[in-house]
Amino acid sequence: MKRIVRSSSPPWSDSNKRLVLLILLLLLALALYRFRLLLLPLSMAMILAYLIDPLVNQLTKRTPLTRNMSIGIIYLLLVAALVSIPVSTISPIVTQVTNFIHRTPQYISDIGEFFRDPIVIADGIVIPVDQLSLDQLFASLSSNLVEVVQTLGGQTLSIFGSLASATISTVGWTIMVLFLSFYLVKDHHTLFDSIVKMAPRSYQEDLIQLSEGISVTWNAFLRGQLVLCLVVGTIIFIIALIIGLPNAITLGVIAGLMELIPTFGPILAAIPAVLIAAIQGEASWLGSFMSPFWFAVLVLGIYGFVYQFENYYLVPRIIGHHLKLHPLVVVLGVLAGASVAGVLGILLAAPVLASARLIWLYIYCKLTDQDPFSDEFMPFITLRRQAKTAVPPPPQPTTTPGNQDNPDTTAAAS
Repeated sequence: MKRIVRSSSPPWSDSNKRLVLLILLLLLALALYRFRLLLLPLSMAMILAYLIDPLVNQLTKRTPLTRNMSIGIIYLLLVAALVSIPVSTISPIVTQVTNFIHRTPQYISDIGEFFRDPIVIADGIVIPVDQLSLDQLFASLSSNLVEVVQTLGGQTLSIFGSLASATISTVGWTIMVLFLSFYLVKDHHTLFDSIVKMAPRSYQEDLIQLSEGISVTWNAFLRGQLVLCLVVGTIIFIIALIIGLPNAITLGVIAGLMELIPTFGPILAAIPAVLIAAIQGEASWLGSFMSPFWFAVLVLGIYGFVYQFENYYLVPRIIGHHLKLHPLVVVLGVLAGASVAGVLGILLAAPVLASARLIWLYIYCKLTDQDPFSDEFMPFITLRRQAKTAVPPPPQPTTTPGNQDNPDTTAAAS
């Protein structure tokens, strides 16, 4: 009989376990604060890996390539795109953005001239804005607006300029993000399994299911938001070209980028288009047939139609309803994210809040002795699990009428 050797190491008490856990959490918080500069490239690498992973899965599934070969091919294509896209697209974008920034003071001056005359809506309908005392208010707003546009425009130009010139710092950060994302795509299953094994055995299944819910949320936001940016930016660019609105490329880029900002993005994207329509309506073939006021109203209506089409048709089909966040919560989250992490906090406010909501639902259900993964709280987890475990029924053997009537033929066939 084999002798069982028991360890002489004494077990920890519950108080010692809590103390060690508290110390580990404090050390983790200290490490995050000390190496906070690495959080941005690590976050970008995680987002990039999350976007690339389904491409790798599809390429591995539909071709005889191994997973490592698929990862290598996709990253080679990504590097080629990072080299070729700035060369072909950054220059015209920088040119139009630069012209827009330089013309901003003239745009504002034209707006002032626009409000010095009464606005004629139709025959006999006139808005006497020239009789309002708007000089002081307009001067204050114009100075602040010029400062904001020049600041944001300068930052945008610096970003595009760094991409175009490919400085050593930019190349270094890019290589670091690609390196981290490569290993996250390659070994994310191993990393996740090691994290799951660190949890108590009774909670490992809960951790897996909760991670599935968070994965669905980030999948709906990141990949869906990227598609929305491309679709809305392309639609605005094409419409601006059709109606002859100046700076079509800039307006398309603005509309696409503003899709990343929840709630406020569409409003911010429409402002420059409406202003350009009001002060440069004669540059458009369509604007030459109407007054600047009505052309600005038309452009505003076009933007409103595009974003209504987005909200009621594109968003449910591309992003879905997994976020389930009230607009007020999103606005507060955007403000909080801006104060904590700047631009990255603004962009990731919605999925972070949605993930925090799922974690809170799990804690709430555990506190109230309810099933956290029921259809009432996380129905999309059940749907995803059913889709994964669904097995098609085996094909039924077909028999001809002749075989049914002739048993000898059936026996011979068997």
